[in-house]
Amino acid sequence: MATERINLTMEADALTAARRAAASDGVSLSAWLSRAAWNQAIEHAARISAEQDRHLADEFADYDAEREELMFRRETA
Repeated sequence: MATERINLTMEADALTAARRAAASDGVSLSAWLSRAAWNQAIEHAARISAEQDRHLADEFADYDAEREELMFRRETA
């Protein structure tokens, strides 16, 4: 995977915690921060997807019944 060098500013306590966690995991700080960023990005995407699914559930609540009615020309009560 391609890498890119960046300058990063973060809270000193957060940096200390990240360094300790990276050392505990036996990886470099860069690798640990990269993994943490990926994990946060995935969690963010999952939250957005779940929110969209909640909206779509309401929007398409009667979709199946409407499609069945059109497909089989059934009358609804």
